[in-house]
Amino acid sequence: MISIRKFGYVNTIRIRFMHFLGLFFFSMFVLPGFLNTVLGKNIEEKFEDKKKMIYNVYFNGIPSGVIEWEYLGIEVVKGKNAHVLSLDADTKILKLLNLTSNDKVFLDVETYLPLRVERDVTCFGKKEFIEEIYNQEKGFVKILRHNFKKEKIIYQDVPIQNILALLYFFPENIALKQGEWMSFNLPTQKVKMKLLKERVLKMEKEAKNTYFIIGRGAKRFNLWLDKDDRMPLRLEFILPVGKVIIKRVIS
Repeated sequence: MISIRKFGYVNTIRIRFMHFLGLFFFSMFVLPGFLNTVLGKNIEEKFEDKKKMIYNVYFNGIPSGVIEWEYLGIEVVKGKNAHVLSLDADTKILKLLNLTSNDKVFLDVETYLPLRVERDVTCFGKKEFIEEIYNQEKGFVKILRHNFKKEKIIYQDVPIQNILALLYFFPENIALKQGEWMSFNLPTQKVKMKLLKERVLKMEKEAKNTYFIIGRGAKRFNLWLDKDDRMPLRLEFILPVGKVIIKRVIS
């Protein structure tokens, strides 16, 4: 009986943990509820001469994976020009998660709202191709799980955002007012974020001036944005079983 209860508890924690990282890696926290948001600095300019942006992942202080961003240029999506970004994530956290994800994010070049997200996911050896199609005019996201030939439509207030756009490419023209909450529309939930204060963040090679932002949604999270370009230097996600920390690698 004890072993059965223990197995049930561990399995429940695993499911909750996978659900959280699904939210993180696959489309959850992002951009605020502002119409026609435009980045002050173009996305390709944020990459400058860097081929990739690399982040290391830690779980309770243990190295657990790598996330790599790459700018691929501009493509046309349903008649609209879109910035194309790729995200490669390889994460293994104890026996709770073994995940590899190769994503492509298509952002409208004018509004920086998501138009489409494509995901090649391998979780515990099982592969799946998932596609998200955003209809900002009618306020819904169509999710296609091609391996299972399933389709789901989720309605949400507009604009509908995607985590990959905001957390890594935070709009520079949004005024960050200390102590004031901002609202974010995600496909399946709403998230609030607030600038708590400006803080010096010690990196491996140098100290950086940052905006320290807290977030509240299905999970609690913290975000440190570089004051110079609003690129994330550190992210923290608080879970029942511990803490996931994501740190940018500064060359």
